[in-house]
Amino acid sequence: MIARIQLSMLIGQMLLALLVAAWLAMSGRLPTPLAVLVGALVPLSIHALVLGFDFLLAWGVRARRPHAGLLRGLWLWLSAWILETIASFRTFSIAQPLLDQRPLASADAGSAREQVPVLLIHGFFCNQAMWLPLAKRLAAGGHATAAVNLEPPHASIDDYVPQIAKAVAQLRQRTGAPRVALVCHSMGGLVARAYLRRHGDAEIASVVTLGSPHRGTVHARFARGTNVGQMRRNSRWLQQLAADEPPDRLKRFTVIRTWQDNIVAPQGDQSLPGATTIDFAGMGHVGLVYNREVAKAVLAALATPDGASVATGRGV
Repeated sequence: MIARIQLSMLIGQMLLALLVAAWLAMSGRLPTPLAVLVGALVPLSIHALVLGFDFLLAWGVRARRPHAGLLRGLWLWLSAWILETIASFRTFSIAQPLLDQRPLASADAGSAREQVPVLLIHGFFCNQAMWLPLAKRLAAGGHATAAVNLEPPHASIDDYVPQIAKAVAQLRQRTGAPRVALVCHSMGGLVARAYLRRHGDAEIASVVTLGSPHRGTVHARFARGTNVGQMRRNSRWLQQLAADEPPDRLKRFTVIRTWQDNIVAPQGDQSLPGATTIDFAGMGHVGLVYNREVAKAVLAALATPDGASVATGRGV
């Protein structure tokens, strides 16, 4: 469903690009080659414009960062916006609408028995195609991988739990592993916590979350949907989720966040008591999934699932 919606959006962007290029060329405002170039940039410009509003809102409620001066802070936000524009186009205009049926890379059976299998759980209005690059890195590290497509897109977070339970069982059966790890982006981290609330910890070795709104986000005020309402700051659902978690559970969590997260804000609040927290800077919300240093942090967290204290990432 999500792939079809995003494919329709992509077709609309391409039609707009063609119209802009044709108008500029036929009106004589630009030479044809330059008009075509400007038209080709229209889809990317749409992403940049929309993300600009996201970044302004996130900047307005930004967390205070140690050792970050004014100029360095502005540069980190600007570079994050540029990189996030590319990551957003790559995700929502290429991977998710066009590559949603492509299988994920996965380690072979011999390697899979040596490393914990990984179930990848995406966030709001996404699908498994966003995990293609990270799955390659996990497979190279010896991890068997699998992913889910959480649908329908506006359901309650609790409604996704049966999909996770089924995927966990299938991955365990496929690999013969007694436990699997969960690597989650954005809302996927909350889905993992909801799964653990209902099914317990026995089958899960560790959980790594990337840019998850563990404390909610101000951006959720500007969208609609049951799951969006659950991700609002201090929502009843989030409060109850936290109240239901036993203290020892969160010790197996690694929370990876970026100080320039343009979707989950305030950024500094997005951790969990007892979890290992790894901070990055200079990248946005979707960009976490593609960054090589973040991938290294994920692999390290999977290798040492019990973690320790607070870690530091790139640019902090």
